[in-house]
Amino acid sequence: MSSSRRLSVIVPVRNSTDTLARALAGILSSELPRDDYEVIVVDDASSDGSSELAARYADTVVRLTGRTSGPAYARNRGSELAQGEVLVFIDPDTLVRPDTLPRMLATLAEHPTLDAISASHDGAPAARNLASQYWNLLRRFGEQRQTGTSGDVASPCAAIRRNVFYAAGMFDEWRFGTAPLEGIELGERLEDSGRNVLSSRCLEVTRLKQSNARSLCREVWNRSILLARSLGYHRTLAAVPGEVAFTLSRTGAPAFAIACAFALSAAFLRRPNLPVLITIFLLGMLALDLQAYLFFVRERGVRFAIGAAPLHLLLQGTSALGLCAGWLLRDTFGDRAPDAAMQAYAEVGLETWPPVPRAGAG
Repeated sequence: MSSSRRLSVIVPVRNSTDTLARALAGILSSELPRDDYEVIVVDDASSDGSSELAARYADTVVRLTGRTSGPAYARNRGSELAQGEVLVFIDPDTLVRPDTLPRMLATLAEHPTLDAISASHDGAPAARNLASQYWNLLRRFGEQRQTGTSGDVASPCAAIRRNVFYAAGMFDEWRFGTAPLEGIELGERLEDSGRNVLSSRCLEVTRLKQSNARSLCREVWNRSILLARSLGYHRTLAAVPGEVAFTLSRTGAPAFAIACAFALSAAFLRRPNLPVLITIFLLGMLALDLQAYLFFVRERGVRFAIGAAPLHLLLQGTSALGLCAGWLLRDTFGDRAPDAAMQAYAEVGLETWPPVPRAGAG
């Protein structure tokens, strides 16, 4: 399909009025000529004024009604309307820089064998509270360790050639109805089919969303369960070593060994000093995750690293429990069942979705 658009920017939205205006304004401040790209916002049944706000900025606003379908579903619906040869998926809490979109296009043009490219978080999130600063640094720490490998073709900002996206079957909107990681799963599929995906350290974007301990625990729990149940821990670790669940859980086995050693030693003590044992255990946990804490010190200083330590330990425990729950669900119930329509098509021999090739997919 011929098109005057070089690029289509797709933004999935769900109750995002706090950050959406800045995110869309950042897209429209791109150094690309305005006629070269379109902005498509897909409102996933928001209960606030996200769609009305998006209408002030976007070329097209799709409003989904009924139950929430998830960002994977929203991105897929937006891609079906896209005219550009390249699709860029940007989160509604992400601020791109004026040169982000042109640099993505230039990189894809200069490297014809490169099929997708993802950006990374910069070191200065918009929210200033401890939880937001910590989460941004943790994501940044992981991203710097995986640069150059297959990454997340969705969040916070990623570009992919449209024909490649369709050929891969788009995002898996059935297993990832509400949980994250659909971009990692797509990246794995691309890698398995011989496609090239670049995680770029040079392309940076700013995180706008404000986090707290509760929201971070919920996100880590969901990511860890899904990773263990649907994606596979070791397989995903090989493809995306910087995923935050791996960053948090790598100390799990040593920490368990330390805990067992303390429990065994306490059993032989007449009067075990519980505070001392807990202190030693926590110091052991800190030593096991020394690289992350040194990174926090370099980026924000010693006081920040000390302040973030309790939150980091909390999320490590949450991630460990989530992984165990995911493995238990996988062993007991298996992976999540696909949508009934998807299952019906699979039974007649189709291996990719959508079953009908889309225009421009060749």
